[in-house]
Parts: sequence; structure tokens; C-alpha cells
Amino acid sequence: MDVFFRDDDAGWGDDRLLELITRFEGYGLPLDLAVIPAELTNGLAERLRARHVGLHQHGYAHVNHEREGRKCEFGPSRNYLQQRNDIAAGRDILDALLGRIAPIFTPPWNRCTLDTAHAALDLGFSVLSREHRAEPFGLDGLAELPVHLDVARLSPEELDERFAALVGDGRPIGVMFHHAVMDREAFDRAAELLHLLARHDSVRARHMLTDA
Repeated sequence: MDVFFRDDDAGWGDDRLLELITRFEGYGLPLDLAVIPAELTNGLAERLRARHVGLHQHGYAHVNHEREGRKCEFGPSRNYLQQRNDIAAGRDILDALLGRIAPIFTPPWNRCTLDTAHAALDLGFSVLSREHRAEPFGLDGLAELPVHLDVARLSPEELDERFAALVGDGRPIGVMFHHAVMDREAFDRAAELLHLLARHDSVRARHMLTDA
């Protein structure tokens, strides 16, 4: 089974982010980082360029624009042009500071609208990554690569149960991290999972894009 690991909110909690990267390197496992363009500093960008991690865009500023309902940066209160402008501005920041980003767009809170998908596709993105329960948009040229498990928010028992339920599905299993909210217990729990997956004969750990 193919498994990929996506860590959200690069740009926040740099020390915890670098610790998570080091843990993945220690297990020889690939890690993809969803980077918040407006939060990326020159210092962090320099460090990320020196590490073997996948890098892609995570919204623009990771701010909520909705007055009602669930938090969303690219939600129904914003039209196509507003969303496209933010995505384009974020892409330009990442291109300038990182120099290498995968054509993947991950919206903050794993939520966005059809306008977001069209804007991302029009700007040259080829993959949209959200939560697995989100209804696919079905746009030609924009593949969808969802995440299934959130290590920071699930107990060890819940992780085991949900991971086992996904085995045999045939599609890549996406494991999501949020380093900025992970405490020591969450890091230890993550280490147990990485230890298991790194040594499992049936697990093929991969980047979100296999050529990353």
C-alpha cells in the first residue's frame, strides 16, 4: 500500500517543524510540507531548501474570511478572481523564496470551493489535496489526493483502527500532521507510527508527487 505524509502550516512553529523533519529523516521516510506563503520567512526558506522534503502551497495567509459557518480561507464568500489573486500571489512568494515547489495546492482547513479548484487549475496546479470526506470536484487536469488521518488529533487507538480500515482500499493513504499544535506526547505518538510504517513490508512510503 502507498502512504504519503503531509505536514500542514509550515511557516508557524519553526522549531517543531524542524524537529518533525529530523524525525522523518531519521526513519528515511518522505515528507511533504504545505507551506503558508505569507508566513514563510527568508530564514525558514533557507533551511527548507537544504532539506530533502517535498514543498507545496498551503493557501495564502491561512486566515478565515467567513463570517458564518466553518473557517475557510477559500470559501463561498470569496469569488473566483479574489481566490485566484491570492493563490497567484502565494505561488510567486514560494517561487521566489524556495525555488522549487510541487504543483500541489492544499487549502487551509482542507476546505475550498469549486472556484478555488478552477483557479488552481488555471494557474498550473495539477493536484488538489483536501480531507478525504470532501466531495471530489472532478475537474479534468486537477487530480485530487486526499488525506485520511490526522496524527495530532487522533489517539493511538483511533490511529490504529482507522489505518487498518483503509488498508486494502487500493488508493494512497494520506497521513496528516500539524507540527505547530503537536505537544511532546503527539511527537512520541508520531514516532511510534513512523517506526512501524518504516519497517512494514507492505508499506510503500512516497511523496505526494512520486517524482518530488
